Amino acid sequence: MLLRRLLNMNLELYGEYPEFVEVDMTLKQLVYTGIDEAIDKAVAKAEAKALSRTAKAMKAGGEAMDKIMRYTGLSRREIMAL
Repeated sequence: MLLRRLLNMNLELYGEYPEFVEVDMTLKQLVYTGIDEAIDKAVAKAEAKALSRTAKAMKAGGEAMDKIMRYTGLSRREIMAL
């Protein structure tokens, strides 16, 4: 919502000036790319935490190392560090 308002303000301020159209498009591309990257990083971090929790619970439950590795995709070293 904030991003939409900022982009609308930018359009209102500079929309009548053709020389700013290219700058506006570049600005929008940078903003959207940054948001996409931030979302991707947050999702990857959340997935990694979930896998670690699962592996930790499996390890505490006495599951075999190979089974934990197969179900979580974590390496032996990563599991041992939990």
